[in-house]
Amino acid sequence: MKDILEKYYDIKIESYNEYNEGIIFYVYENYYYFTKCFYDEKYINELFSFCQKLNQKNIKLHDFVFNKNSQLLSEGFILFKLNVLISDIDINDLKKFSNLNCNEYLKDYIFMDKFWEDKIDYLEIQMTELSNNKLINNSFDYFVGIAEILIGFLKKNFQKSNVNLCLSHKSLTELSTVEFYNPLNVGVDLPLKDIAAYIRIKNDHNLLYDLLDKQNYNDYQYLFVRMTFPFNYFYEVSNVLLDSKSNKNLIKIVNEVYDYEKHLLDMEKTFGIYIFSWIKKE
Repeated sequence: MKDILEKYYDIKIESYNEYNEGIIFYVYENYYYFTKCFYDEKYINELFSFCQKLNQKNIKLHDFVFNKNSQLLSEGFILFKLNVLISDIDINDLKKFSNLNCNEYLKDYIFMDKFWEDKIDYLEIQMTELSNNKLINNSFDYFVGIAEILIGFLKKNFQKSNVNLCLSHKSLTELSTVEFYNPLNVGVDLPLKDIAAYIRIKNDHNLLYDLLDKQNYNDYQYLFVRMTFPFNYFYEVSNVLLDSKSNKNLIKIVNEVYDYEKHLLDMEKTFGIYIFSWIKKE
C-alpha cells in the first residue's frame, strides 16, 4: 500500500494507522485516508460529480485526491483528504444529512423490502456454492426467518407513496467521522435509516422515545423494522462468504442471540407491535 502511494501520489510515509480496508496518515499538515475501493472507475467518477454538488449545498465530505495521472483510482485504491476527524459523530451530523432533500433520485430508489429480499437470495446462492462454514450453515435460517417476518410486516404496513429521500449512508455500523463523511459510504435513503442506526449503536432509548411521539403511522412502522432487523448478521455473513474475512465478529453475533431476542421483545413493548410470538417470554 505504501508503494502504491509513492508510485501514484509521490507520497512517502513512515507511520500510519490501519483503518478498515486502508490506512490513515498525516502529511503536508493534513490527515489522509488511503483505502481499498471496490467500485469501478465509472461509478467513482459519477460519485465525484455527486459530491461536488453536495459541496455546493454545504455538505462537506472528505475530499477526493487525484493521482499523478489525473485519475481517482490507483490499482484499486483511492485517496481522500480528511476534512472531519473527531472521535465521534452526534445527532447534529445526522441532521445535516437528513435535511438535504434528494427526491430527484426516487425513480431509481430500491425500497428496503426489495433490497433485502434480493440480498438474502444472493447470500443463499453463495452459501450453496461456497459455504462449508458450520457457523453460517447452523445460524442462517434463524436470522432469515426473522428477516422474512420483518420484510412481510413492512410490505403490509408501509406505504411507499409520498416518501422523501435524503442524503444517507449505505451502512452505518460505527459512529466514526472517517466513515460518516466518507464519499464511498454515502447514498440516498429515507431519513429514519441513519437515525435508527444511530439509536441502535448509541442504545439511546431517550432519543427513540422522543422520536416515536413525532412519527406518522407510516414512519412508525418503518422505524420499528429498522430497529429490529438483523443487519449486522447479514453484513458479517457477506464479509465471510464474499470477502473471506474472519469469523470473529460473526461468532460474537451468534453467541449473543439471546440478547438479540431480548432486544426484539423490548422493541415490541416499546412500539406496541407484537410479531415475534415464537420468542419465549420470561
